[in-house]
Amino acid sequence: MINENRLLNEFIELVSVPCPSKDEKAEAELIMGKLRELGLEPEMDDVHAKTGGTCGNVWAYVKGNVPDAPVLLFEAHMDSVAPTTGTKVVRKDDVLYSDGTTTLGGDDKVGVASILEAVRALQEDGAAHGDVQLLFTVSEEIGCLGVVNLDKSWIKADYGYCMDIGGDLGEITYAAPKLYDIYVTVKGKAAHAGIAPESGVNAIMLAAQALSKLPAYGRIDEETTFNIGLFNAGVGTNIVCPEAKFVIDMRSLNVAKLEALKDSTIALIRETIEAGGGQVEFDVVEGCPAVEMAKDHPCIQLAQHAAEKLGYPVELKTTGGCSDGNYLCGYGLPCALLATGMSNVHTTEEYLKESDLYGTARWIYETIKTAAAK
Repeated sequence: MINENRLLNEFIELVSVPCPSKDEKAEAELIMGKLRELGLEPEMDDVHAKTGGTCGNVWAYVKGNVPDAPVLLFEAHMDSVAPTTGTKVVRKDDVLYSDGTTTLGGDDKVGVASILEAVRALQEDGAAHGDVQLLFTVSEEIGCLGVVNLDKSWIKADYGYCMDIGGDLGEITYAAPKLYDIYVTVKGKAAHAGIAPESGVNAIMLAAQALSKLPAYGRIDEETTFNIGLFNAGVGTNIVCPEAKFVIDMRSLNVAKLEALKDSTIALIRETIEAGGGQVEFDVVEGCPAVEMAKDHPCIQLAQHAAEKLGYPVELKTTGGCSDGNYLCGYGLPCALLATGMSNVHTTEEYLKESDLYGTARWIYETIKTAAAK
């Protein structure tokens, strides 16, 4: 059975350790120590050689006692967004907060702690279960770098579960979007703004004209979003701006729709910039792949049946966010996202209900048992 007091203390311990993206070494060493205490033999891969971080992803394998059960992988990331150093947990009315000077770190220590406790409970209960693979990744918050750079031959599971999304327990996310980041560089011509402005071509104004001609932004439709997230331009108030840069984030659950949006956006911006006497360059960076699993896929059904046993109201959902789960699916591992209750993430107002922490561990535990029973 899940030991709530032990789980709470472990969560508090995990979030107290500094774990910014690319510097998760202290967190990784703590987790590996806990895995060894469970009798496991954790391994660290070498993705930090590619990411420039201080450590790699942490892997472990739990040998089961039901040989024909599907092998399940449970994944959570070790890094947290800033400010993340010196987190002090405050308990108020059965809800966990930070003291307001840092994020809580429930994103994603609720996943890490719940996975560890579920495995510990399986061992203590002597429950029937199949093999279980554990993966704790680095640098998820800055582009899922740990998963992007991992060696997929390390994956030994049949189905995967990414414990990294908010929402009520029982919510299962089966689809997530493909993402493009488009880096746009608009080139004009510098001139003295007070003496010879007519000799220049203002890149800021060209960029503004192009952006103003976009037919829509924000939520394009129920499947698609479009955002201008960064804009940088200018070298001085007395200089006609020679260069402007901005970045477009576009994503959609419908890949064909996203490809068409990418092509039409580039064509529109190019036409506008060149008509104004400027030049434009595009650097299209393909982000995470799209994910869409059938609602009756065994991976989904396992988590659904486990949630129903626990009395959690099941809801199958899509998301506009991207996670490590997108890439795991892209590597051929059917992978669903299971809600953990994390709220107000990436802010100092982040919080987590204690009941959701305990309930997440129970959902993992029950999913593993359900897989063995089937």
